[in-house]
Amino acid sequence: MVSGVYAQAQDVPVACAGSIVRYGVYGDNGNSVFQWEVTGGQILNNYNDSVEVLWPSTMSAGAQTITVTETNLIGCLGNPYSTIVIISAPDVDIQDDPYICEGSTFEFYASSSTAINYLWPDNSTGTTFIASSTGEYWVRIQDNNGCRATDTSFLTVHQNPIIDLGNDTSICEAGEILVLELDTLYSSYLWTLGDEFWTTSYLNLDVSSEQRKFYLEVEDQWGCIGYDTITVSFCGEFLIPNAFTPNGDGSNDEWRIDNLAFFPEVSVDIYDRRGERVFHSKGYEKAWDGTDSNGRKMPMDSYYYVIDLNNGEKPIVGTVTLLR
Repeated sequence: MVSGVYAQAQDVPVACAGSIVRYGVYGDNGNSVFQWEVTGGQILNNYNDSVEVLWPSTMSAGAQTITVTETNLIGCLGNPYSTIVIISAPDVDIQDDPYICEGSTFEFYASSSTAINYLWPDNSTGTTFIASSTGEYWVRIQDNNGCRATDTSFLTVHQNPIIDLGNDTSICEAGEILVLELDTLYSSYLWTLGDEFWTTSYLNLDVSSEQRKFYLEVEDQWGCIGYDTITVSFCGEFLIPNAFTPNGDGSNDEWRIDNLAFFPEVSVDIYDRRGERVFHSKGYEKAWDGTDSNGRKMPMDSYYYVIDLNNGEKPIVGTVTLLR
């Protein structure tokens, strides 16, 4: 009768989850008939005195039982014989389908409670792996029973946004508004100009005597960053006459400064030789016509002017000659 059950090609009753193992009876069994029962596994092939058993990859580690009962040629039924099979179920897990931005790297980490060694696509054997390209990555581990487990993940590398604010440009006319904006919508925007910043998707710019370099940083839905810069200049010139003739002939009767009206906060002050202010204008609503604040005509002479744009720049100073 049955004297034992053997595991073909194994010396110990250990099986890996996900493996197929052949088990058979010892001895010369003649024409006996064997009945097999397996807990936890599935009999794939029954050869009477041996069976092939599939231990599912989803099963947990633990003990399972194989039982065989023999009926001999004359119909005598033997006692059931059972053997314990220890199932080894190694585990490993890496992050599921992560994504990064172009120029970044991702560190895969293999989490396992059973591994004694690791293997990654480049044949490295640590618990972590650094990746920077789009593609599938895997790790294979082995436990102390020689059983293996594998986990795979797909890394996506998203391209950073490519934004274009266009070529550097200028504002040349009073009242002109320059709109800086992009054709594509993004999750967030950050415009900066020195210490100033804005988080709108566009900027409306008016005239300034300063050359201004704007920096725009955008972030897309993946958290990827793109940026561009644009320099905006004032293309008009301050044409400050050095003389004028307020004699009422309709020609050059006022000391008029072209493009100064672009600056609504400008102040213009004119002083005579004694240092007394004879003219003041806030916003340059009216050019100087050669009279003082009381409407008296000023004599022919040279006068000292101070033009303050009130934009942080140094005031413009000089002299103008009044001729009659």
